[in-house]
Amino acid sequence: MVDHPAPTVEDRLRLQGDWGAFNLTRTCGWLAQWVHDQTPEHRLSVIRTGRGMGDSFRALAAGAVDVAVATPASFAPLARDGLGPFAGEANPDLRALAVLPHRDAMIAVAASRLGLTTLEDAAGHDGPLRISLGAGDPDGFMGFAGDLLLAGAGLDPAGMAERGWVLTRHEQPFAAIADLREGRADIMISEAIMTPDWQRLATEAQVTFLPLTDRQQRWIADRYGVGTVEVPAGYFPGLDQPLTALDYAGWFVGTTTALDDATAALIARAVVEDSEVMAGQYRHLPVDRSPLAYPIDHRTASRTPVQLHPAAARVYEDAAGREGRDDRR
Repeated sequence: MVDHPAPTVEDRLRLQGDWGAFNLTRTCGWLAQWVHDQTPEHRLSVIRTGRGMGDSFRALAAGAVDVAVATPASFAPLARDGLGPFAGEANPDLRALAVLPHRDAMIAVAASRLGLTTLEDAAGHDGPLRISLGAGDPDGFMGFAGDLLLAGAGLDPAGMAERGWVLTRHEQPFAAIADLREGRADIMISEAIMTPDWQRLATEAQVTFLPLTDRQQRWIADRYGVGTVEVPAGYFPGLDQPLTALDYAGWFVGTTTALDDATAALIARAVVEDSEVMAGQYRHLPVDRSPLAYPIDHRTASRTPVQLHPAAARVYEDAAGREGRDDRR
């Protein structure tokens, strides 16, 4: 048995995930195990729970953690550049370590009895509407994304309030879905589209999925640079046409320039060498219904919305080079 000096609290890698029982904290656990196993001193980690949204980026900016996981990945440039919920808080030192594959979208859905085909149609609706969406505080990415869809459709909070509309906000995506399914809302805007909650909504209620219009897409892209994804026809019961929706994909594994090269490289090596340990925890689910879209391919994981930490970039470049040499043999 080899004796190693007991690590101090200061030596521990500090990671932040989501609320504790979900995917981003699981990601932190995978990385913590890898770091422990791959370091001679068996370096320990401290995993801090959070919300996996704006709070992860703010924790990095404050130096409270070394590595944080957040979703969607497409919002990382907002934190770097000080846009949207990060206005006045630009963090040019933000760096990426990886983006894990997570296929998701922010989608508006309406009760079919309203006769709406897009959110823009709601502006001309007679009478008040009840809209259920995510929390609207500065860290609440679900609420911010929902607000983008509304604003892009020409619907502002003051105008909606004047018309007697009611906005109900929730911390979890499933509560908004349940509001529409159970008749407490007329429109809901939510994510986590791979979960059974969306299938139940489509089968237990008469609903219409509302695609992003060209106007919404331009409004959002021009101001925040966030793009779209296409949900294929048939993904939900009753979805007969492909649906254009706001990009809410990717688990962003982030850090800052303060992270030492050795640790950044070690995290990237987990993606290259140990990804099946993480992916294997989801393989019992069909890939298009899994929160993690396995396999984890280091070539796509290294295509990040903000600059990679240079040590992580070197690991991915070396892995790609080895694969290229193997292919030529």
